Amino acid sequence: MNIQITKWQLMIVIVNFIIFSSILMAPAITVVSAKQDGWISMLLALVIGLVLNMIYLFLFKKYNYPSLFELMNRAAGKWFGTVMNILIIFYALHLAAMVVRNLSNFMVASVVPYSHPWTYQILIIIIVMYSGVLGVKNLFLLNDLLFPIVIVLTLFSLILMTKDFSLLELKPFFHEGIPSIFQGAYATLGYPFIEVLLIGTFFQYVQKKEKLMLVYMSGIAAGGLVLVITVFFIIGGEGTYTVARETYPTYSVLRDIDFITVFERVEILLAVAWMIGLFVKICVCFLVVMMGLKHLSGSKTYRPYLIPIGILIWAMSNHLHKTVMDFSNFVITSWTMYWFTLYCLIILVFLIGLLRNKQKSLNS
Repeated sequence: MNIQITKWQLMIVIVNFIIFSSILMAPAITVVSAKQDGWISMLLALVIGLVLNMIYLFLFKKYNYPSLFELMNRAAGKWFGTVMNILIIFYALHLAAMVVRNLSNFMVASVVPYSHPWTYQILIIIIVMYSGVLGVKNLFLLNDLLFPIVIVLTLFSLILMTKDFSLLELKPFFHEGIPSIFQGAYATLGYPFIEVLLIGTFFQYVQKKEKLMLVYMSGIAAGGLVLVITVFFIIGGEGTYTVARETYPTYSVLRDIDFITVFERVEILLAVAWMIGLFVKICVCFLVVMMGLKHLSGSKTYRPYLIPIGILIWAMSNHLHKTVMDFSNFVITSWTMYWFTLYCLIILVFLIGLLRNKQKSLNS
């Protein structure tokens, strides 16, 4: 099947991937370390993320944007390339399981208390598997349709957050010092600015690859700026003490806002946008796994892997982290270094491939 996507479709998938994995949790993660400078930590994480992804795209461009899995084989050789492909598949699988767990944690903790998390996990995995059957093109078209809705809901939520905003809550700037700001940035760098490298798997399907780097970086920048603005308004509206104590402070802030007597529970608007965004992110990770397995097996289709991988994601989401606290601690303390390790390995493979090509050209 000839799959083609536009640069606009790629960019809005990146925006969704960046925003909706972090918008509910990012304020608390940054504020714990940087206090009222949490928004500066978020901005710093965005800048570092842009630099890392610029290096990634610059080297990717040298190979003319093939499939990420094909590139690993081409750059590192069959054996080491296969090891790298297995590693990328595992990371995508792990990320999908973590996002599924995050979704069920949120639903049980904030939306429908005392419900069973398996309900939401199984439902979202079934929908993602069905989307996987329909293929890559379907995901990008569906995201193209839903993107205006989720962006309007998100922007409306941000406007509501300005109701109780006070600049005094953000002063004095740089009060906690530079080390604390860097610590807050570290916690959000991997979540989500390094994870986005998985989208390199879909570069091969972009119709016109001119200015692809600009499109990719613009998507990251747009999503990152929404996160910075969100953290800024949350701290200014609630204060650092309240934000640091909440697991999902963005949702909690909207829950406390009174917006015209006719409208109640406006926080559910952001929750709907967030769940749609998480669906897109899980689908991206799921398709990366499917395409990786298809590449490794040399088969013409990945459909035989749909049900086994769906079950594996569900099992991982429940057994990798026993409690919500364990899940949150892992994300805050280890997630960035975990993903930075994969990033460094991929960059190393890119450089090895370029050196091998240069050596071949000199020998010939």
